[in-house]
Amino acid sequence: MDDTPAAGLPMDYEALFQDAPAGYLVTDEHGTIREANRTVLGWLGLTRAEVLGASFFKLLPIGDRILYATHALPQMGVAGALAELAVDLIAGDGSRVPALISARRFPAAEPGQPALDRIIVFNAYERRLYEQELVNTLRKTEEAEAARASAEASVAAQQEVLRQKDLVLQESLAESRRKEALLETILNTVEVGVVVVDETGKVILTNSRQDHNRRRATPPGILTPKESELLMFGPDRVTPLPPDLRPVRRAVLGESFSDQLVWLGTGEQQQSLSVSARSVRNQGAFRGSVIAFSDVTGLVDAVRAKEDFVANVSHELRTPLTSIMGYLDLVLEDTDELPAHIGASLQVAMRNSEKLLALVSDLLTAATGDSGVALVPADLTELIQAAVTSAVPRAEINGVQIVADLPASLADVVDPRRIGQVLDNLLSNAVKYSPDGGRVTVRARRTAATTVIEVADPGIGMTEAEQAEVFTKFFRSDTARRAAIPGVGLGLAISRKIIEEHGGTITLRSEAGKGTVFTVTLPRGAP
Repeated sequence: MDDTPAAGLPMDYEALFQDAPAGYLVTDEHGTIREANRTVLGWLGLTRAEVLGASFFKLLPIGDRILYATHALPQMGVAGALAELAVDLIAGDGSRVPALISARRFPAAEPGQPALDRIIVFNAYERRLYEQELVNTLRKTEEAEAARASAEASVAAQQEVLRQKDLVLQESLAESRRKEALLETILNTVEVGVVVVDETGKVILTNSRQDHNRRRATPPGILTPKESELLMFGPDRVTPLPPDLRPVRRAVLGESFSDQLVWLGTGEQQQSLSVSARSVRNQGAFRGSVIAFSDVTGLVDAVRAKEDFVANVSHELRTPLTSIMGYLDLVLEDTDELPAHIGASLQVAMRNSEKLLALVSDLLTAATGDSGVALVPADLTELIQAAVTSAVPRAEINGVQIVADLPASLADVVDPRRIGQVLDNLLSNAVKYSPDGGRVTVRARRTAATTVIEVADPGIGMTEAEQAEVFTKFFRSDTARRAAIPGVGLGLAISRKIIEEHGGTITLRSEAGKGTVFTVTLPRGAP
């Protein structure tokens, strides 16, 4: 990463700007990037040289460019600030980084120059520390103070030396006060709550945003509540967070973490915060911690609204689909009395209705998170063989050979329907993502405590970035989209949910252009 000092910043504050927990971009009013800190560059996998002079719009996908141009820029032109806007940023490898941005416009310093927009990017993947510079400055001040005290006890011949040292001290004190004032201004400007604690847990620095957060979480009738008394709840918004799991307590114990989701306050004013902490260490010894609280209420509400919408739409679609399939089934009972071409057409309609109902069921399962596992004794070998049989017709169309390496029997306690759904999905993907043919291998083996099933294909494979997102709902790789391979990106997310409800795990190994191996590990017997 380019370490050139940020343009226009004093050298003493370059590290403070570059290593802030939040990402910063400075653009002119036309969107040309004038500055970017290391935090946002690290998230995007870009260098400073790659972004300086480029347009901020190039970091946004098409839809978000339109949103930013039609919503954010006019709002900053009128109000001078943008409260918050959820967008995706495009990383150097082409992947998308979800972000929540806010911005403020500063007038031009001189006539004829463009105004500058400061854009704050909240990603919460990493946070940096602010207080080390303050600690070092205070230490220098103490050293200068000791030097001045020693000089005052010297003889008259050392008066000039004393005067010079006194000047150094005054300059150091003035610099210290200037840095403290600048640090306080920066902390009170950012839209992130910041708390700095020492190794004993004492709060040594906080900003106005965090004071506001604390007031929101203060119980009625308590003026100065302790950390354990604050109205702080877990992700379900109603279960009080135990004292040992509260962010400040975890930070005081020396723990570093990112993206702990907590809820502050109650009722309609309840606020969702994403909390991250980084410990401060000196020669390996814990000296304190910096905790950052980012307001993500709007983002959390948007995600919940999307899931509710998917669940409601999926539920409404199931009823007419079921009715359609029922009437088709009634007609197909008398296919002997129908012309052959009509019977064939009805069969096609029934198959596609069944596919559509399965897709609606997957959408509903993905939205509710409930796969409905019912455990019974079953033979995994038979389930795998049935899945292979179902996959053979499509495999023959793609020129794919499916090879099964299975023991004679693998008796276990599972949900046969749901495990069959996982196997069908893995084999279907293996065939679908091997457009050039080849051999798909499915293996199963048993250890002392587990049953291991592997599905390997020689297909298009995935990059490391795609592997990190492959189990995310609605995710589809760039390669799959370019190749126009059909799918909605729900199968693997549902498969992982099913396997986890069995007490097992599903993992993968993949390399772009060389294929993928999925491994399912199930505990023997009921979880």
